[in-house]
Amino acid sequence: MRKGQMEIIGLVVIVILITLGMLFLAKFALNTKQANTLLLRKGLASSSVPALLKTTVDAGICDGGAVPQLQDVLEDCARNYPPELSRSVLSCEGKHSCDFFRDTAQKLLDSTLGSWRKKYEFRSHLIRTPGIEPIALLDPPVGSEGGCPSTKSRDSSGAFPLPTPDAGLIQSVLFVCD
Repeated sequence: MRKGQMEIIGLVVIVILITLGMLFLAKFALNTKQANTLLLRKGLASSSVPALLKTTVDAGICDGGAVPQLQDVLEDCARNYPPELSRSVLSCEGKHSCDFFRDTAQKLLDSTLGSWRKKYEFRSHLIRTPGIEPIALLDPPVGSEGGCPSTKSRDSSGAFPLPTPDAGLIQSVLFVCD
């Protein structure tokens, strides 16, 4: 009788240990997935900004025969801001450089981050004089529907600086969230 009771107690202890092991495994597996998601969002945000700014505009879209990159269009936007009061040097598709940059950035980010079901918000500010409030070049910011408000769990590319010789410093940042 005692021998049978000891065997049953041994089996119960083994089942409890296996159950605890499975719970710990599940807990660590879920944490790893969450960490991978955070790393993925951070990587997407930090690599998307340089890729966006280095994208070359198709030939023939901008006047003057030059084939600019989007960072050149953004620099022209900063030099000729605000769009309502000045004409941009680069006229792409007959639009002011700020409007063309906004439309193109929206299309490119929608076709990449949007197709992966990631929500995003891209902001770009012009800092003409340190200590003075930066000027929002893209107001409202370029983003997916709903954007990435600070109330959501989001990752950022960090400030991506783009110095211009005569307009000031352009700082762009991309926020990515789920």
